[in-house]
Amino acid sequence: MSTSRAVKKRLRSVDFYPSENRSAKEFSEVESFLEEFFPSVKFSVQPAVVTKVPKRELDALSEVLASSRMKDPSSAEQTFEPMFGEIDYERRAIRGMSKVGGIVYDGRMLQDVLLRLLGARASVEVASIVFTDRLVTTYSRDDLRHHLRTVVCGFPSIISIPGVVEAPAKPREYYLMKQRMELEGAGELMLEQLKSSFEGRFVDYDDPEIFEVLKGLALQAVMYHLTLDPFCDNRGCRLFNAHWQEDLIGSQISGPKLCNKHAKQLASLGRNPVVSW
Repeated sequence: MSTSRAVKKRLRSVDFYPSENRSAKEFSEVESFLEEFFPSVKFSVQPAVVTKVPKRELDALSEVLASSRMKDPSSAEQTFEPMFGEIDYERRAIRGMSKVGGIVYDGRMLQDVLLRLLGARASVEVASIVFTDRLVTTYSRDDLRHHLRTVVCGFPSIISIPGVVEAPAKPREYYLMKQRMELEGAGELMLEQLKSSFEGRFVDYDDPEIFEVLKGLALQAVMYHLTLDPFCDNRGCRLFNAHWQEDLIGSQISGPKLCNKHAKQLASLGRNPVVSW
């Protein structure tokens, strides 16, 4: 019997892929944040994933993206034939002729699409993090429904920027007041005023704090690549998987920090980022 041991793989680089509607420069602070934890790892911002697709593959990619849309929240598998308009929308979005947004995608199906596009760049020694302006879901076996997510960890990991706003739930009283105002015929101005009355209790689209949240989500993605265990139960830890906006703010914006357990773990991984799975 052989006494040789398998060589452990180390995380050597992390590739960021910026979202469809934003420039690569906007993600530099996320890159700098992770460099502090992993000084021996090379970080680089690559072009947005779909921008390098050869023209001959454009139609096929457009169709598979359209097929990845989440249309039935109660179905684990999305199986339907996309319509011409849906495929055309994806084609125009890939070519930069229209902005991505407002459409929900099955996160696991989108992950498969991105993995094929990354091809040879995908490896154990390289963590790939794809930021997107698409809303993404995953199916939960707990209640047999799809739920919006901020991050879908995997190979690659997907971080949804609009998911920061839409996935974690706002305070319960906000929904109750909004529902009552809508029944009373409140207009957009009154609904915006309602939002203002909850300022600081949830993240909105124009909040500069969104990129502070993205830092923590990116850290979760790297932790998944290293350990397959990216989340923490401590609401005050940056690795907490928040399902409520107030928990998201508490873990990522209001004095963000790591719990003692994960601070020690990340200090060790920072010195020696070994992939342990």
